Amino acid sequence: MNINLAFILSFLMSFSASKHEYYLSVTDVDYIEDQNSIQIISRVFVDDFENVLKKRYQKPFVLIEGNEIEETETYIERYINQKFSVEVDGKSTKLNYLGFKYKDDMVFLFIEINDIKPFSKITIKDEILIDLFKTQKNLIHFTAQNFRQSFILEKDLETKTLHLN
Repeated sequence: MNINLAFILSFLMSFSASKHEYYLSVTDVDYIEDQNSIQIISRVFVDDFENVLKKRYQKPFVLIEGNEIEETETYIERYINQKFSVEVDGKSTKLNYLGFKYKDDMVFLFIEINDIKPFSKITIKDEILIDLFKTQKNLIHFTAQNFRQSFILEKDLETKTLHLN
């Protein structure tokens, strides 16, 4: 019994000590018709997001609550605007970056798009972390009224258009 427990513990510890090989973000994109807005919450791993910001902007980013450099919010907003976009009925939209928060080993990014009337087509482009990790997968959950669809965006397939009608 003790040998089995020791084997299981050593097996599990080998995973926690190694660098993860799978790169995934999860983003909820929700159209709230009565507010005329699209609300977006993206979840990425802290260490991956910190590394992409360091590489892209050559700054000493530390994504630990209370230890961020002064310009962290500015660079996160810039990165989001460069790597994430939404078109509604073929027209570009303006992303309003609202901020971020930490939870466990994740960074939650909050974005909103205002003045969105009912639409029939939406195009979502998500290149977040793809420039750092070739195997990055960005899982998108889109909802609008009774329409729901989930899909994965990745290198060479960063954009998806959905037809709601």
